[in-house]
Amino acid sequence: MEKCTTYKVTFKETADEWLFQYRDSDGTIYSFFNIKGKRVLKLFANGQFPGTVKEMENWTKYKQLVTIELVLDDYSFEAFWVKYNLKVKKDHSQKAFEKLSLVEKIKCFNALKKYDESLLKTGQAKAHLVTWLNQKRYNDEY
Repeated sequence: MEKCTTYKVTFKETADEWLFQYRDSDGTIYSFFNIKGKRVLKLFANGQFPGTVKEMENWTKYKQLVTIELVLDDYSFEAFWVKYNLKVKKDHSQKAFEKLSLVEKIKCFNALKKYDESLLKTGQAKAHLVTWLNQKRYNDEY
């Protein structure tokens, strides 16, 4: 896979979330994912789609409308295993993780902090990672 830089864009008003990946070699769009939201077609209207890194960086002037985050590039199982920090059923967890799409893997990384905070508030035990993945708990609202 070609080396890419990933940006996550969140619209403050609607909470729509999009991921943009740009090739490091030439700075052009490699892939685009609609994580959450319905306003995708508006993005294509009026030439607003950021097809290059330079165009994405120009979006930073819209700070009142969007937040733009540079996203970590390591979406490997090992990175998530370390972050999840409950070391049981590794083989089963890895099989479940590898079945996920890139967008679902990113959702896992993004949801984990809120999940851990929720567990602290409720006193509930942490689910085994394989269970958390198979039940798609990364889609829960914590």
